[in-house]
Amino acid sequence: MVIFYYTDIHILQKKMKKINVGIIGRNFGYKVIFKALKNIKAFNVIGFSFKKKKLMSFPGDVKVYKNWKSLISDKKINAVFISSPPKTHKEIIKYSIKRKKHIFCEKPVTTSFKDISEICKDLEGKNITNFVNYEFNNIEAFKIFKKKYFHKLKISKVNVKWLIKIPSKNRSSWKNSHQMGGGNFFNYICHILFYLENFFGILEIYDSKIKNSKNKFELNTKLLTKDKKIKVNLDFKTISQSNKLKSFHKVVFYSNKGNYILYTKMNNLFDQFLLLNNKKIIFKPKEINYDFRLKPTKSNIISFKNSIIKKRNSNPNFQSAKRIHYLIKQLINSRKLK
Repeated sequence: MVIFYYTDIHILQKKMKKINVGIIGRNFGYKVIFKALKNIKAFNVIGFSFKKKKLMSFPGDVKVYKNWKSLISDKKINAVFISSPPKTHKEIIKYSIKRKKHIFCEKPVTTSFKDISEICKDLEGKNITNFVNYEFNNIEAFKIFKKKYFHKLKISKVNVKWLIKIPSKNRSSWKNSHQMGGGNFFNYICHILFYLENFFGILEIYDSKIKNSKNKFELNTKLLTKDKKIKVNLDFKTISQSNKLKSFHKVVFYSNKGNYILYTKMNNLFDQFLLLNNKKIIFKPKEINYDFRLKPTKSNIISFKNSIIKKRNSNPNFQSAKRIHYLIKQLINSRKLK
């Protein structure tokens, strides 16, 4: 096994040319991925492909392709960033594999366990770096908690509560449809499942209840760590915009050194997580006036770059996405059984 140290990566990076990339998708692709890439010297954005030709400001050397196939087929492009609706992921990824492009994809990566399993099989034996933009593990408060406190604690229980108001109707229609890769599971719950397993490893679902009506969705799931020592309660709810309750996202770790809490109000895209020990704030990020997803996405893109250089996948990759799809499938099947 070859071990790469920081200096090795730095030398390799100096020797190799810039990684030429194309971005597929207009909204997140332009607002977050493009902005993040501009601040990473190893990458060179060659062009964009998006469905709606809404006027956007690009530097003169950035090309707009007539469709995503022509972008992927461009021999100058080494890596593809996919931020189009998940219902398009399977076809785009399969075409990218055929053209031997490295792939950075927005979660959830396709719309089903079956499709992501097929893609993982297609990638076997191929030297193609793949990465999924699950962001929570690179949110500042999460990183600080895991690095400074998590491994020093004897955790007995975890409670996750996420209350969110149903977004306005003017957002993209696919975001409201599970079949198209949206809905509550693929917009929100997949993030919880990912960061929980990022903390604790493989989790087992032992009880789950789902209530779904026009103006309200509730998921209450109980999980156990593989060694059966830590219980995790996942409580996710959506409510109507007219409801007086306020949105929030809170993760409470019950431990021998008190309760450690990751908390955000979820008012807008500028809100970030705080870290508390009991009621005392032990980390409060600086206020920002830009989309909070920019920094963790940038960190993920840097990991993607290092994976390309080392020719070895890092997490989260398409196998990670497959695992989350599997858990979501289990949750949905548990509802059908009941």
